Amino acid sequence: MVALKGRAIKSFLADRDKTIGAVLIYGPDAGLVRERADLIARAIVPDFKDPFNYIELTDADLKEEPGRLSDEAAALSFMGGERVIRLRTGGEGAAKAAANLLDGLDGGHVKSNGLVVIEAGGLTPRSGLRKAFEKAKSGAALPCYSDGPAELRNMAIEAARAEDLRFDEDALDLLTGILGEDHGVSRAEIDKLILFKGPKTLRGGPGTLTLEDVRASLVDGLGDAMDDTASACADGAPGGLAQALYKAAAAGASPIGLLRALQRNFARLQTAGKMVEAGDSPAGAMKKLRPPVFFAEQRAFEARLYKWRGARLDAALRMLIDAELEAKTTGAPQKEIVERVALRLAVMAGR
Repeated sequence: MVALKGRAIKSFLADRDKTIGAVLIYGPDAGLVRERADLIARAIVPDFKDPFNYIELTDADLKEEPGRLSDEAAALSFMGGERVIRLRTGGEGAAKAAANLLDGLDGGHVKSNGLVVIEAGGLTPRSGLRKAFEKAKSGAALPCYSDGPAELRNMAIEAARAEDLRFDEDALDLLTGILGEDHGVSRAEIDKLILFKGPKTLRGGPGTLTLEDVRASLVDGLGDAMDDTASACADGAPGGLAQALYKAAAAGASPIGLLRALQRNFARLQTAGKMVEAGDSPAGAMKKLRPPVFFAEQRAFEARLYKWRGARLDAALRMLIDAELEAKTTGAPQKEIVERVALRLAVMAGR
């Protein structure tokens, strides 16, 4: 089976194809890998402490005994029912064991009495482990890539709907801008917001998540740190930038998440600047932004409007786009790429 994508992944997670005896879940988003592995495993064995139907293996377990994976897949449960054999691998350490298992399942030499769930990090198309799953009839490969704005919005809306909540559009825009690319961190932040509002068991009926809810529960943490970084860049404050970058890292901000926060803030300056050029006052332009500029930030934002315009603002936005492309394609350390472009923007603002 080839690697599943898009709706095929959702369909598989909702109703697993019973002809599949082994699943590879891989990708750079460790939080999403873990979440999907948990979802698939729990559909078979709800209690991960079940000693008869749930077992976890490591690369070390298979190093001297690669056939153990096939043996565990074929083993009968003492208590009856389907078993889950879960393996967390660093990459190619499990390639031989997985290939043996898949060859056995496809050839009928291994009769599976359990589902093998393998979790891995980012795997290139040349990866032996990935190739083995993508060509096997009895295997499925589920790639897990970092969340984009659309995925973040959908995740937030679905989580809120499950608790009988809906988002104001401004609140959803702000939340999407705050969250980074790590699925696990984003999920935890959304859960924190819902807990702040109150789960449906503690409320009398449907509720609405507002801009004030997002600010009160999240902005003082991760979002505040990311906005501090963007503000230090736009204000031309290298000293404050160093502190903001440290604070953002401590709050769990991803490098790509920080870049997107910078892009969002400079894009808002561009949008507001065009409104001013068209005849709006700075105050009017700030009110028309979505979400509008918070009252306490309006004076600083207006100062940035006059500092960042024309060719300087266009250059800043190009630098940020180039930095994201470099971070995603060159293999260079993303943290250093972000810090470098942030410092360049702060220096540019001070000129």
